[in-house]
Amino acid sequence: MQADFKWTEARMQDCLTSGLFHCKQYASVPNVSWGLLSHGEADLLCLSKSGVFHEVEIKISKSDLIADAKKHRGHEHANVPYCWFAVPTALVEVAKQALDIRFGIVECWLKPWPWEHPKDALPTYDTRVIRRPKRYAHARDSKPTQDEIIKFLRLGVMRMWTRRHPEVML
Repeated sequence: MQADFKWTEARMQDCLTSGLFHCKQYASVPNVSWGLLSHGEADLLCLSKSGVFHEVEIKISKSDLIADAKKHRGHEHANVPYCWFAVPTALVEVAKQALDIRFGIVECWLKPWPWEHPKDALPTYDTRVIRRPKRYAHARDSKPTQDEIIKFLRLGVMRMWTRRHPEVML
């Protein structure tokens, strides 16, 4: 499986929610594009048990990573004090060179199988923090309001149902 494995955004999301942003510690919503953030789309928006939002941008190609690193604005919202970039192992060095030090970097990698495994076996992932993010300077000091948390969770439920039933449009 290792040789023919290809990272996708969905696989990276699976890796992150089973690793650094484990679903027992964070409520995570993929592809948040409206309702909470003032800028484009967050590939993964995570809310910690302590009430702190983390945005995670997922990059699986060098060109996409470099293009995003050159943007002067974005990934800055008063409700989201921390922004991470998640990359596969092959892009860690590029991320360290290309990204501003305010962004955290998390490596996603495929755990090797210690024995022969069936061809249809599910991959197992892990994450490693390469660099912690710096708190966004304009992030508010207060935690999200109950209304903001409900909106976030509502977006998560809508995402779940639209992925389960793609014919349902938002």
